[in-house]
Amino acid sequence: MNVVAKAPVVDLTAQELVSSALSKFRAGDTISTRATLDAIHRIGPACEDSDDHLVELMVMTAIGRTMGVVFDHRSR
Repeated sequence: MNVVAKAPVVDLTAQELVSSALSKFRAGDTISTRATLDAIHRIGPACEDSDDHLVELMVMTAIGRTMGVVFDHRSR
């Protein structure tokens, strides 16, 4: 019989989700708010924070890492 141990479910905070989504970028890169929101919702589907709050965290994190931001999340 094969037994697979279940991994504990860990709910990431909104800041951790944003940091994870932006970890693939470097200083000087430009991020898309739409693409980053999509990545955040894939990483943490249970995240209940509003998109506006996530964009706010995104901008603060991106600026701190000297990244550019394209605000295209409302052009869906």
